[in-house]
Amino acid sequence: MNDQRLRIAVVGAGVAGIVAAYLLSRRHDVTLYERNDYIGGHTNTIAVPDGKGGSMPVDTGFIVFNDRTYPLFTRFLDQLDVKAGKTDMSFSYSERRGSLEYASRDLDSLFAQRKNLLRPSFWRFLAGLVRFNRITRRRLHEGSLGGITLGRHLEREGVGEFVARAFVLPMAGAIWSAPDGDIRSFPAETFARFYENHGLLSLRDHPQWYYVLGGSQTYVRAFLKGFPGAVRSASPIRSVMRTEDGVILKRPDGEERHDSVVMATHADEALRLLADPSADEVSLLSPWRYAANRTVLHRDASFLPENRRAWASWNYIRPAGGRENDPATLTYDMTRLQHLPDDGGRICVTLNPWKEVPPESVIETFLYAHPMYSFDALATQSRLSELNGRRHTYFCGSYFGYGFHEDAVRSAVAVAHRFGIEL
Repeated sequence: MNDQRLRIAVVGAGVAGIVAAYLLSRRHDVTLYERNDYIGGHTNTIAVPDGKGGSMPVDTGFIVFNDRTYPLFTRFLDQLDVKAGKTDMSFSYSERRGSLEYASRDLDSLFAQRKNLLRPSFWRFLAGLVRFNRITRRRLHEGSLGGITLGRHLEREGVGEFVARAFVLPMAGAIWSAPDGDIRSFPAETFARFYENHGLLSLRDHPQWYYVLGGSQTYVRAFLKGFPGAVRSASPIRSVMRTEDGVILKRPDGEERHDSVVMATHADEALRLLADPSADEVSLLSPWRYAANRTVLHRDASFLPENRRAWASWNYIRPAGGRENDPATLTYDMTRLQHLPDDGGRICVTLNPWKEVPPESVIETFLYAHPMYSFDALATQSRLSELNGRRHTYFCGSYFGYGFHEDAVRSAVAVAHRFGIEL
């Protein structure tokens, strides 16, 4: 533990940077830097006009969390006195032109297309789905998934292409915002462990999902209200130079000196910002790649399944003629997820629309980057924490785990722990 009061820079104001700044400011003078003109990163709530002179808070990046695998994030919300509401995390799959549509809400949505009740191929699909979950759980516990891809696992276990195309690949693609090709290349053991932790390899035992009441920016506002340090949005950092007695942050309008720096950015950005990265920093950060996903907040319900009975919270759309490496197309039904009023039409968030959203339906457009998981990237995770504390530099971000909010929070808590501070 360092009892000296330090000047600490936190670069990046996503949830990792926010939690790091929140904790470190208890004992140190913290400045939080963010290149965007808002604080929050993927936590980005938009005020959407409700047609009655008011507005509705709608999330566009980070949307939900659960009561099982987000313990640190939940504790953070509790400390900020931020409330959450229960939500429905159902999944649907739709092949354009209506050839196949189903959802996971209940039997009515599972058989949204009534013809599937009489289709042997659909019953075989359901049996194959159950078998995939069972065999994947068994192989995980046997320890036989190490070093193979999900695609190889599907092939080795004889999982039919129908099950892969209409269930395994789209659901994983929805979770990690990745195309079929990337999901087939996904490390099978990491996939299976994540699925088991989230109850996705079982028809029961699912965690309860929640959304932040008032939109996820509610927790950002609560953090900012009590944060004693300095916040500098729209303040990009050009480079970070380490010296014997601290760090120098170079900005477009000058430079600032700090005793330590926390790099709370994506891994590739952190490496790019370091003026003189060490050999270990290069070897542990360079394997990480990120995919940018165009995200549109809109009011066009044609980006939901054609059959309304198949509407769910997450709606994976496979366009006609889609190819293996086309970006995953996914629509979040925000009206369902955040319990928004339905009298003005559905409010949707679509990742990588396969067609143009009519301009009159577009509310706002964003670009969010997500980590891509390869064997090389995953091999770095056991050693990433070794970088912390060297040359006055610390690292945190969702790439320390599965790429989600809790992973980012956990990595930030680990940084604070190095300073003797706990959440």
